[in-house]
Amino acid sequence: MSRSPTIHSRKYSPSKSGTWLNCPLSTLLNDGSSQETNPQAEFGTQCHELGAALISQSLNLIDYDSEVKSVDEVIKELDMYSEEMQEIADGYADFVIQTIEFERKRSAIEPLIVIEQRLEMDFDDDAGGTLDCGIISSVDSGTLTVIDLKTGRGPVYAFDPETGKFNSQLGIYALYFYKAYKDLYPVKKVRLVIYQPVINNTNDYEMPIEELLRFESDVLIPAVHRTKVANPEAHPGKYCRYCTGRAICPKRAEKNLEITKDVKKPIATLTDAQIEALLPKLDELVQFANDVKEFALKRALNGHKWSSFKLVHSKGSRKITNEEAVVKACEEAGIDPYGARKVAGITELTKRIGKDKVNSLIGDYITMQVGSIVLVPKTDPRDEVNIIEEGDK
Repeated sequence: MSRSPTIHSRKYSPSKSGTWLNCPLSTLLNDGSSQETNPQAEFGTQCHELGAALISQSLNLIDYDSEVKSVDEVIKELDMYSEEMQEIADGYADFVIQTIEFERKRSAIEPLIVIEQRLEMDFDDDAGGTLDCGIISSVDSGTLTVIDLKTGRGPVYAFDPETGKFNSQLGIYALYFYKAYKDLYPVKKVRLVIYQPVINNTNDYEMPIEELLRFESDVLIPAVHRTKVANPEAHPGKYCRYCTGRAICPKRAEKNLEITKDVKKPIATLTDAQIEALLPKLDELVQFANDVKEFALKRALNGHKWSSFKLVHSKGSRKITNEEAVVKACEEAGIDPYGARKVAGITELTKRIGKDKVNSLIGDYITMQVGSIVLVPKTDPRDEVNIIEEGDK
């Protein structure tokens, strides 16, 4: 069993492999010179730290490379710690421990277990990443399992049936976890697992080790070679939103501006075929426009002067700075200073009551409201809405 601190590569980060495997130019734009951070990402990082501490404590995992901290010590260092983080970390730790115990019961030997394991990757000096959890047991002549904790709300899958490909981030982790220990632990089967509790999305994908090795020879290594040429090509796609150069990539700009050229007459006069050809492109066009605006604003806030634009304050709002003084002044004037009481939302009540008691206590008074109607591709798994024509009512 081993554990090491979380370290991420910049240029060839496994978490951004969906981008650089498809777009060679992205490795230059994501070279680490302009790294972005956001509260959601920091929350995820700290959640991983807490989860790792809980697992290590439960398994009595020893880290010979650094001082072992107790769960309480780790929590004190987490400036974003909350009940939500604790709940996610507890669930993740329980899931990992149950998986380990399941493998132990079926394995002829003690499984190899790694938590937050740094993996070096031999295709570039800047290639490496941290595996959340890795297990190798003797089940089925050697089963390698990687588990990845996701704390975002966008669904992540171990296998994408639309593209027919497994998750490249988990695939890279599995590949180099296998390489690190293949001389000691034979592997015949690989299992990729996504644990995403915030949207109740836990899924996995199993494959023979040969499929993983074909991914290395047919996909990974050729993609890396394409990034190391003198002028790497750009191939814009949905993955652009994860690239730090998404607002300044000329190829992405060219592709999106081409969309606007397609509309040369009023939208109402476009044919159904023309509209259907445009619909799949519009989300990316809007995203590109927002990325450019955000980039321009950030540069301006950092001191850059745009020749035709300036920074101003948006519409302000008034705010009470001393509530006690306001209450006193209003009551002295015979005025009620308080607003109407309001029942807390379901999320807040769930935190107070606990998930297990919600249905039994207030379940009879909760209904699922139908969301607004949106237009999506036929491949979307949701059921189609049946629109009743006026004449059919």
